[in-house]
Amino acid sequence: MNESANQPGTGVYPIRAVCEATGVHPVTLRAWERRYGLILPMRTGKGHRLYSDADVARIRRVLALLEEGVPVSRVRPLLDAAGPRAHPADPAPTGAPFQDYEQRLLAALRVFDEPALDAVYNDALSLYPVSLVAAKLSTPILRRLGEAWRDDEAGIAREHFFSTFLRNRIGARLGQANRTATGPRLLAACPSGEHHELGLMQFALAAATAGYRVVMVGSDLPPGQIGAAAGAAACRAVVLSVSSNSRGATLARLLAEVVAAAGMPVLAGGAGVQRHRPVVEEAGAIPLGADFSDALATLARVVRRR
Repeated sequence: MNESANQPGTGVYPIRAVCEATGVHPVTLRAWERRYGLILPMRTGKGHRLYSDADVARIRRVLALLEEGVPVSRVRPLLDAAGPRAHPADPAPTGAPFQDYEQRLLAALRVFDEPALDAVYNDALSLYPVSLVAAKLSTPILRRLGEAWRDDEAGIAREHFFSTFLRNRIGARLGQANRTATGPRLLAACPSGEHHELGLMQFALAAATAGYRVVMVGSDLPPGQIGAAAGAAACRAVVLSVSSNSRGATLARLLAEVVAAAGMPVLAGGAGVQRHRPVVEEAGAIPLGADFSDALATLARVVRRR
């Protein structure tokens, strides 16, 4: 069997190609196989995993069930019972698999226990895609900490502690994913005045897991710098993060300047985009939905067209 086969239609794919096609991290695929028997790929003589088209389809069904809130421990019985059109007759409430993770994270945060945070976060990422972990665990925790800091004497410190933890862990995983990614290059940035980059970092990690090579330039970057960096790095698109604090007129000006400076598709996501979608479109940028899976699908369409 050809271990380098990675194009649709070949019928046999190495783990790297499957990760790029589905956005599921190799660690997660191995955990699904080892702990739950969800995916059982073939092996080469040297022990390397090879996935069939049926395996890839099954991975996508697993993702669909997880998105519906089904715990990973319940997925295999549903797939085995329902066959190729598996669908839970009695799905768990949305977010249910993450309730235990959330309580454990909050307990660790109360006493600033970084090793405990690390254990919970790594366990969640080993079983669930980064898009789900971001949507149902890390982002809600950040929101909760931000809302509670006034009533907590160490609230600001606790929020900063968790933000620093996430920035370090996501940055390390992003670097690792970038080293093995082979897809188009993207520039990820927060435009002038935007200082909240954790949402962008989480999306960048999801994109890198899906095979994109992400150039992360961070927060508060002027439009000209974004355009120049994207050109110098030979990127195919620019992805911006816009917070809910953005004002319509300011956002319109910034996005129009980035679009003019970049000379390539500019996509924008974040709470500010949901709030000012018409402004984003009028400026010539492409709005991304709040859901990472939808955002990655939009990104793929844009890059393919280009």
